[in-house]
Amino acid sequence: MSLNLTQIGDEPTRHIVRLPDLDVAVRRIFPLDRFLDIVRSKQMGLVAPHTWEDPREDPTALCLLDGSGLSPPKAPQDLSAYLAPVWAQCWSLNPGSDTLLRAYSRVRINPQSRRNDDRESEGVIVTTTVRHLLSAMEGWHADGADCQFVIGRVEYIADGEIGQRIVNACNTEGYGPTFFRTLQGRAESLLWKRTYFGHEREVRLMLIARNWPSDQRVPPFRNLRVKPDVLFHSVSLDPRLDVFERAEREAEIRDAGYAGQIVRDDSYQKTINRLAMKREWPDP
Repeated sequence: MSLNLTQIGDEPTRHIVRLPDLDVAVRRIFPLDRFLDIVRSKQMGLVAPHTWEDPREDPTALCLLDGSGLSPPKAPQDLSAYLAPVWAQCWSLNPGSDTLLRAYSRVRINPQSRRNDDRESEGVIVTTTVRHLLSAMEGWHADGADCQFVIGRVEYIADGEIGQRIVNACNTEGYGPTFFRTLQGRAESLLWKRTYFGHEREVRLMLIARNWPSDQRVPPFRNLRVKPDVLFHSVSLDPRLDVFERAEREAEIRDAGYAGQIVRDDSYQKTINRLAMKREWPDP
């Protein structure tokens, strides 16, 4: 194992994983009301992975070191004891899909009012670039952060391979479980994900606590100061909304203070195709 590893407690730095092009576009679907809160407060929240729906977001936190085969045997130890707290936010390299839209934005059109009856679950599609996410992190970092920050592309691998990578790291001479106390080790442990989720093409933005007291409660989220007009390149509304309701949502976003680009998404727009005929055809 390389000795050029950064200890999490070292001076704050940035770490980029598997993202050679910093200008690549990434997208995220925010709940509508949460997006409005970000615009108004100019703060964006990162969330502890253990609060997410997938219970295996942090696979190392689910491991137990078994020393029963050693001589002399060693008592079991939770690998989580070596893990620094992390707060993260998910973005995607996926340019857009019906699968992701339906997963993160719910629209149920009322047949009488033509309005969405599930506004609380409605999403807003936001685009930016890796570079602009880094800039937002660095602005926060300059104010004196208690965390390292990482942005990386998730690697989708078989469930068994994730376990094998953790076993290999824990049994490597010189580091063992303390590998996950390095910036590189803790970052990678949160960038290994099951192939079941491969369609997400996820990019993960992370804060990793540098020196978190063991007796201090870990909050479920951390807020990051942002400039929405700078960070968000464009915003688009759920394309399943009726035209009048999309106009209302756009007005809400403007009233909240967002002055950036709002783009119309025509993914669900009915289109009539005019076909240029080169020969006569029979009447119907």
